Amino acid sequence: IDSFEGSKLRSLPGIHVYTIFMKPTEIQEDILSRISMATSCGGRYLLEVELLITIASIHPWLIKTTKSSSTYFTPEEIHKVDRYKRDFAVGCKARFVIDLLHKSSYRGERVLIFCHNVSPISFLVELIENVFGWRLGEEVLVLQGDQELPVRSDVMDKFNTDSQGKRKVLIASTTACAEGISLTGASRLVMLDSEWNHSKTRQAIARAFRPGQERTVYVYLLVASGTWEEDKYSRNRRKAWMAKMVFHGRYFDVPLRNAVTAIDDGLLKELADEDKTKTFHMIVKQD
Repeated sequence: IDSFEGSKLRSLPGIHVYTIFMKPTEIQEDILSRISMATSCGGRYLLEVELLITIASIHPWLIKTTKSSSTYFTPEEIHKVDRYKRDFAVGCKARFVIDLLHKSSYRGERVLIFCHNVSPISFLVELIENVFGWRLGEEVLVLQGDQELPVRSDVMDKFNTDSQGKRKVLIASTTACAEGISLTGASRLVMLDSEWNHSKTRQAIARAFRPGQERTVYVYLLVASGTWEEDKYSRNRRKAWMAKMVFHGRYFDVPLRNAVTAIDDGLLKELADEDKTKTFHMIVKQD
């Protein structure tokens, strides 16, 4: 169970955490339903199925990056997704990232994106370069486990000490950002996929929401509606609720999953108002 120093955090500008349930696009729904149908008889999800659902919920092209896709799709079907590689609109989470980057850059805010798997990191770097013309190592920075410690340190320094607004986004592997890493240069944080251990999510959030942060931090936890991700989200909430009671030694009411009636985050409100395709199925704010 993670414990945070309350007095230090209360002195920070503040934090708003939103869980956004996103409706997959038609192409994603077709892919996700195929995977679900193929595994419905087993009663449980294999690790390869978990990976496929996770990456397909970001963007359909990503199924090409895992060998296990050949178990559920024909070579022709896998080849077919090539046509969508540069089209961010066919992936609900990919589209959210692009829209968020556009509005955050306009506001002079930097974005931190966490992803558990490596393939979406490389994909997003290429997608962002195609859409915005931003370059890896300049406007776009990457932090992942296979980097040497001096390289990681250089990436963090570039991101946190940028006073000219050159750095726009840092895409990081969740497993590469352990306790002690500070990424306070970001005021917008996106969790592309969820962890089984809720403390891992809190640890990721604490990379930006920590002493040294000068802005209000906005966190977006993205969940693909109607998929296994919803079940994972519910289990994580229950784990967090039980851990809270153990830590404090008293009972707390079960947290409700109610949609927000008013969005305090001006940027997120803009995205919701502009959501003509109704991709935002529901937005829940964490207390």
